[in-house]
Amino acid sequence: MKLKRRFLTLMEIMVVILLIMMITGVIAYNYGGSLEEGKAFKTKAAIEKVETILNLAIAQNPSLAQDIDSEWVQVISQSRLVQNPDALIYDGWGQKLSVENEDGKVVVYSKKLEEYQRKNGSLIKK
Repeated sequence: MKLKRRFLTLMEIMVVILLIMMITGVIAYNYGGSLEEGKAFKTKAAIEKVETILNLAIAQNPSLAQDIDSEWVQVISQSRLVQNPDALIYDGWGQKLSVENEDGKVVVYSKKLEEYQRKNGSLIKK
């Protein structure tokens, strides 16, 4: 008795490869959106932390409020509340955060986060 051997045809292999490519494409598409959401979330958390640290520094040294626009990176670097100051001064996209003093109130923002919010109609607050 001779056993028949069955081999995969080229057509079957191509169908399997096509299915794998389609599944990979769907996963990659969904993963890309998650990355952008993660960057936005990281940026929002960094903005809140930087605002808190700068407001605490101004409360301890009110004369710092005048120069906060230019000295904020030094304040963050010297703060004992920050473990990794280099990571905190940049947003999720790797661009430096912007700090302004508006009527005695520290305002921190990210241009990339604002672009993301406009593009996606996101409700993430500044």
